[in-house]
Amino acid sequence: MTIDAATTASLGDRYHGGGTARFAHGLLVIASPDSTDDHAGWDPAREPVHAGPDSLYVGVRQSASGPVAVACLEEPAPHGALDVLFRGEITLARASIALYDPHGQLRLERPVERDLNRITLYGDDPDEPAEIVVVLGVPDEKRSPRQP
Repeated sequence: MTIDAATTASLGDRYHGGGTARFAHGLLVIASPDSTDDHAGWDPAREPVHAGPDSLYVGVRQSASGPVAVACLEEPAPHGALDVLFRGEITLARASIALYDPHGQLRLERPVERDLNRITLYGDDPDEPAEIVVVLGVPDEKRSPRQP
């Protein structure tokens, strides 16, 4: 998937938002806006994605290597050439999610459909992606038998 105007327009209401920025220290945070997860034990050299109960730390390309494109959308995920980097769940304090660079180059806070979400991260590189797609969905235990 290439994150461009045509792609985001084709997603319609499923597109929560996104942006492109240079990440000074190669860190994208995906979290409940008032997250208290500290990720103290995270070693990005060994683990490119680290999950806490209400946040994810994602190692991305550092600013010296170029910008990173980030998009957040609702299931189903678009088909494309991106690899799955992480699958899990995220619990938000309220139905709102923040995606940001701790240095303020990118800050996106958007309402989402629910406070408990299945979350899947797609990227173009497992260690230092330049493109990240965050896909939110209904957690497995909340799905009806007909939902994929």
